[in-house]
Amino acid sequence: MTTAPVAFPFDARKAAQVAAFFLIKARDRDASVTVLKLMKLMYLAERESYRQYAAPMIGDALFSMPHGPVLSNTLNLINSTPDERQGGELWDELVSERDGRYLYLRGDAPIQQTEDLLELSEADLDILEDVWGQFGSLSALKLREYTHDPEHCPEWEDPDGSSLPISMETMLGSMGYTPEAVQRVCENLQQVAFIQQRMHKNVVF
Repeated sequence: MTTAPVAFPFDARKAAQVAAFFLIKARDRDASVTVLKLMKLMYLAERESYRQYAAPMIGDALFSMPHGPVLSNTLNLINSTPDERQGGELWDELVSERDGRYLYLRGDAPIQQTEDLLELSEADLDILEDVWGQFGSLSALKLREYTHDPEHCPEWEDPDGSSLPISMETMLGSMGYTPEAVQRVCENLQQVAFIQQRMHKNVVF
C-alpha cells in the first residue's frame, strides 16, 4: 500500500522556539551547542512527536544526509544569512548567527526562559524535556552515532554523500505502524495541512 506524499507546512516560528528551548537549556548548563548537536536534538524531538502523536511538532521535511537524519528547512535556516531566510524572522530574534560550528541563544533575544516559549504546547514541552534529559549531555558525535544506529533510527539510509528524503511511510513504518495505520495517519495529516495552510500565513513550504 502506498500513500500520497504529505505536504505538511513547516512552521518556522515553532522551529525557532524548539531551537531556543535547547539553546536555553545549554546556556543554563554553561554548555555550547554545535550545529550538528542542535540538529540531532531537534530531529529526535520531531521523531518523538510522530511516535507519540502521529503528527509532527514543526512539520519539517525529513532527509537522510551523511551525518544522519536532518530537518531540511531548519537546516536551511541555520545555514542561510538573514536576508536569505524565508519566514525566519523569529529565528533571527532568538538564534545567533553561526559562530563556526556553534549556535547560541541571542543575548538580546525577547525570550530567555523556556516558560516563555508560547508557540509550544505542553505536549511539545514534555517531549523537549524528555529529549534534553536523555540526550542533552551527549556530544554531537555521540548523537551522530545514535542516529546512524538502525536500532534507534531505522528510517535513516546512507545517502552515499548526497541526501535522500525520508517518506512518511518509512518514518511511521520504522516505529511499528502498520501499512493501514500509515495510510490513515497520512490522510489525517493531509487534512490538517490543508487547514493550516488556510489559517496560518507564517509558514514556509
